[in-house]
Amino acid sequence: MNGLVASNGIAKSITESSGEENINDYNAVVMSCDFFPEINLSELRCAMRLNGRVTTERLTDKTIEAVAHINDQLENWRVVQEASGFSRLEDVQPAPRVNNVSVKVWRYRRAVYSVAKALLTEAYRDIDTTREGEKHAEALSTQIADLWRDARWAIRDVMGEERGLAELV
Repeated sequence: MNGLVASNGIAKSITESSGEENINDYNAVVMSCDFFPEINLSELRCAMRLNGRVTTERLTDKTIEAVAHINDQLENWRVVQEASGFSRLEDVQPAPRVNNVSVKVWRYRRAVYSVAKALLTEAYRDIDTTREGEKHAEALSTQIADLWRDARWAIRDVMGEERGLAELV
């Protein structure tokens, strides 16, 4: 929305932010224990196509929760790996490498990114009683479910377990 606003008798032009601009996250990272890699917010933002409508503070908050959630899911597995002599996820074998990084690290990041975006999407879902609003909410619900599924699959991939789908007959 464009318009004019008067301040102290001086008319100033205002333009609403589209939210599409790039955000400088100032190299912010979320770190947990030494075993798991840090999460770079700029890389998360880029990978998950998060624009300027998501502030660094909100992204940090949801990423901290995502890291805590994923680490909780991997806790028992991590203890076994450390008892086996692996001090970092990067070192756990067997694991192929892509771009000189362990696939387990890529999948850990994917799990964290997916949970962070699911949490953000849940938080930003607008309540609108119009038919168009209902369609938008339904589309977001599908996206949120897909993000949680992707996180579960990435966790299972890190642990080397089957993704497995169960069906009741």
